[in-house]
Amino acid sequence: MSAQYHPSPSAGRMARLAGLSYLIYSAAGIYITFGPIPPLRAFTTLSAATEPLEFLFRTGFLAETLMYIFVCVSAAAMYGVLRSVNQAGALVAAFCRLIEGALGVTFILFKYATFSVLVHPELTPGFTDDQRVSLMMLLRDIYGSGLYFLLMPMAVGGILYFFLFHRSGFIPRWLSIWGMFTYLVIGTVAALVVLFPEAEDQVMLFFLPGALFEWVAAIWLLFVGIRKPKLRDVQVSAG
Repeated sequence: MSAQYHPSPSAGRMARLAGLSYLIYSAAGIYITFGPIPPLRAFTTLSAATEPLEFLFRTGFLAETLMYIFVCVSAAAMYGVLRSVNQAGALVAAFCRLIEGALGVTFILFKYATFSVLVHPELTPGFTDDQRVSLMMLLRDIYGSGLYFLLMPMAVGGILYFFLFHRSGFIPRWLSIWGMFTYLVIGTVAALVVLFPEAEDQVMLFFLPGALFEWVAAIWLLFVGIRKPKLRDVQVSAG
């Protein structure tokens, strides 16, 4: 016997909030990746020319903070959509995405510490310039490598969310399958980079389909929303 899930009006609103959150944090991610944010090495030598760069670098902090805020908002909204399908599964998925947000904020603090060491040498009066650069490189490496650790709980949460979407029939099956596959690839690639750091440059392209999926999912949830599934769709998912 197949269960049929009926989305409530509040679940529909939560789905649109999740879609909006996906759009905001995906846009912030694009700005962080491709925006005019200077590299940290631009601040190893301070001069008048670096002052405009400081402002641009600070916009990156703002974008990252915004991104992880809306990761948490999307986690809560997706839980609101999917708890009627399986409350325990939706709760685990939400906690995984919240872990992602918490780790993200932690790594922002490492990045800000690195930035402060370079632009405020008075904070480390006992350090030579070479020691400041060494500390910067250490903190930068913690930040850069740590990001792969947060991708793993993100992947688990994403797989669970879109498995529940597939089970419920709230969105088309092709979109939910694409979502599960996307987050499986992200989690696998992140684990491979943690185990084999030298493979990082070779696997970065595997993250691009994930970025495309999140835009498609965001637009669908925001503008189309969730639907009452047809009985045959739920029978296929449950079977």
